[in-house]
Amino acid sequence: MNQGMYGEPYFHDQQIHATHSYTRKFCGCMSLQGGGILACLIWMGINLYVAILSFQERSPVFSHQQVNALMVTGAICILFLVAALFAMFALITNKPAILRLAHRTMWVVVFIFVVNFFINIILFGVHRPSFKDWCINNSRNQLDAISPNNNTETDMNTFDTVGNIYNCDKLWEDELKFAIVLFIMLTVCYLYWALCLWSYTQKQIYYLTMELYGGGFTGPGGVGPGGVGPHGVAGGGGMPPPPATMMNLKPSVKVDTSPEMTGKSKLLSSLFSRIPFGRKN
Repeated sequence: MNQGMYGEPYFHDQQIHATHSYTRKFCGCMSLQGGGILACLIWMGINLYVAILSFQERSPVFSHQQVNALMVTGAICILFLVAALFAMFALITNKPAILRLAHRTMWVVVFIFVVNFFINIILFGVHRPSFKDWCINNSRNQLDAISPNNNTETDMNTFDTVGNIYNCDKLWEDELKFAIVLFIMLTVCYLYWALCLWSYTQKQIYYLTMELYGGGFTGPGGVGPGGVGPHGVAGGGGMPPPPATMMNLKPSVKVDTSPEMTGKSKLLSSLFSRIPFGRKN
């Protein structure tokens, strides 16, 4: 191949904003924008449900929890709901500035939610005696409602302290194990979804940089479709070089293209063409 005729070869490089497939695609199989919107919808549904139960002094995980902890959880879920709604708006508008603010807000909210869930698990484990008292009293009230003529209160007290007839200890252990498993699952999912939102933000910033510093110039001194531009941007198109570079001149050198100088150049060329430069025999 004649390199002077076809110019310098260039190689096409695939435009990749992330190294791992699970950060290039949502769950490795879905677009980051569509997966981010789906994650925001799930966030909104879960946090709305938890907030409603918390303000009703109920917990979706524990049978009994302190009222103050439930109020704090409800407030955090409302904040999470607003952040997820804003993140979905950012994904739909698809503007890098809004996406950057949304993913940073989401990271903060996810961290607060995870820490609050972990603190609730610790509080549930510490307040085991109060949970047992609540379980016994609640079971007794339900039993009295079923059989109001029950006269075995003394026997019930004996069984409560010795044999745990209401299985309150077993219930406490099961709820604690369930809370730990749920905490691990939610932490992994929430952090990964926030990571996908961050990855999509980086992708849009990458493409915006390509548009700002990229173009369609493929001539000498410019950047081909797969080259690396003067700003280190890889991919399609490049910035055209300044005029001095295209003329292979230093930037400080100026070419006088006035009609007077052009006429003098033509005159000198005609004179030199008439002078014989052949060698005498």
